Amino acid sequence: MPGNLSPAVPQGVLPANLAAAFVEEVRFEAFINNGYFDGSSDRYSLVLNPRRFFRFTYKLTAAQYTTLWSFYQAHLVQAFYFYNPPETTPPFTNDPSGSQTVGRYVCVFDGSWSDAVMIGRSQGSFGLREVA
Repeated sequence: MPGNLSPAVPQGVLPANLAAAFVEEVRFEAFINNGYFDGSSDRYSLVLNPRRFFRFTYKLTAAQYTTLWSFYQAHLVQAFYFYNPPETTPPFTNDPSGSQTVGRYVCVFDGSWSDAVMIGRSQGSFGLREVA
């Protein structure tokens, strides 16, 4: 049927690394029309459930950098599983097979990759957006 979207099919699990900085946002996306002369506006929610956004900064060795960069390139337009470290059981564990459902989100990359390459260690930063 035209107009229907099938849900994202995740392929793989984001490799687990210890993040130097981790930010989680919960958003209700909304439409806002501020086009009235008296300053009033029309507002309505575009979603029924909140969407989660994650932002990371990693300090990586050369091998970790290569692994994470390869995963990023392979999943630019493809959904994958991400385990939110504080929500997993036991906390801060990762299931590389993707079978554990506690703390798991279906995500895509949100925005671009940012890095700083240094001697010995590099720093990589990117964002994720929940899609399911």
